[in-house]
Amino acid sequence: MGIYTIFIYLSPMLAMTVAYINTGPGTTSNITDILTGRCEEYRKCLLGEPCLPFYRNVKCRAAVESFFKGIRNMDPCATPDNAYDEFLNMVPPTTVRGTTMFWSGVMGNNIPQDVAQVTPEFSVLEETFPGYMAGNLSWCGATDGDGTGLGLNFTVCPTWTSETCPNNTKAAFWARASKMLATQAVGDVYVVLNAQRAGGAFNNGSIFATIEAPNLNQDVVTNVAIYLIPDFQLAIPNEMYRETCTNGSVLYLQNFLMNMNFNVTCEENPKEIMWLQCARFANSPYCGPYAKGNPVVAASIVVILLQAFFAMSLSGWNTISTTL
Repeated sequence: MGIYTIFIYLSPMLAMTVAYINTGPGTTSNITDILTGRCEEYRKCLLGEPCLPFYRNVKCRAAVESFFKGIRNMDPCATPDNAYDEFLNMVPPTTVRGTTMFWSGVMGNNIPQDVAQVTPEFSVLEETFPGYMAGNLSWCGATDGDGTGLGLNFTVCPTWTSETCPNNTKAAFWARASKMLATQAVGDVYVVLNAQRAGGAFNNGSIFATIEAPNLNQDVVTNVAIYLIPDFQLAIPNEMYRETCTNGSVLYLQNFLMNMNFNVTCEENPKEIMWLQCARFANSPYCGPYAKGNPVVAASIVVILLQAFFAMSLSGWNTISTTL
């Protein structure tokens, strides 16, 4: 009888997860306040990013409302392609000419972000207006009521890479934002690839291959620069499995882009990235040539300060969330 009672109690939760097997945390607590705080922070140009004129006209509460409008009270595995269009039109992922950087298969996902944070020469999606607002948050709709009136599931959400729930709320957001980022890119663009990625540095099924590259505008993009970097998290160098600019999937990518009438360049171990990542992964076997000199020291300090700043920033917004 006790087991039967427990099953009845858990059945609503089981019903919510039956549609997808790759489950992650539910919607982030106080997500509305967090989004509003981040929006105000970005709108007021407090992060050191290029301050664009349209920022001052953004109405943050309206933007946050539009963020949820297309997913509230909806099946998280059936997110419409246009669910975030209104939001992304209010706060589009805009970059300065010649700075747009894409990345694919990079372990830890922090390498391009680190580079973009310390130099104005590169901009990644995660540091644009919508990317900053939604970064590292979890959210999804709820079809059976959540008791809060928000129409969101605060218990469990599908991971954005869930194979059984490919068109989920997070995947739909990042796919749409990625498309807009590519569409607006002008001048030189960059793509950072993991040269030691299992299956090849370039993945035909990646967001860059399926969404970003096809939406680059040949008329305004002057060059696509491929940056190949090693896997800094490997304890032992594995040179037997490392693609270069002249072989494997990277060569295929170059031909793929050239067939789309893009000018393409490729560089292995670009110094802009190697210096900074050897500050983060100081013990990496790939960092020997970069282990000495002031650039590493400076980069180490920058990384530490940035991490502390963003940690305090997020903590601060959570603290004042009840007053927003």
